[in-house]
Amino acid sequence: MKIIGKVKDDQYICEVSHTEVEKFLGLYYGKMQRLKVGDDVDLGQGYNYAGQISDAMKKTQEFIDGNKKIVKAILDGLAITGHGGAS
Repeated sequence: MKIIGKVKDDQYICEVSHTEVEKFLGLYYGKMQRLKVGDDVDLGQGYNYAGQISDAMKKTQEFIDGNKKIVKAILDGLAITGHGGAS
């Protein structure tokens, strides 16, 4: 994104690509329709999306911590079969 002007102290005129907006909002790979002049985009959604990812990672870590023996057995089994596993 490139700031090309300022409307007020906290409002900007920016040049931003469609791909940048898609990535920020988590709507990449064609999930976001092309924007038209006058469309409103809530960039705050990108922050919400990041929060959801953080929450999911925390829950995943809690699951792993609570099931260490099972996770280790699965990883050891994958290592034995040649499909990856614990290092």
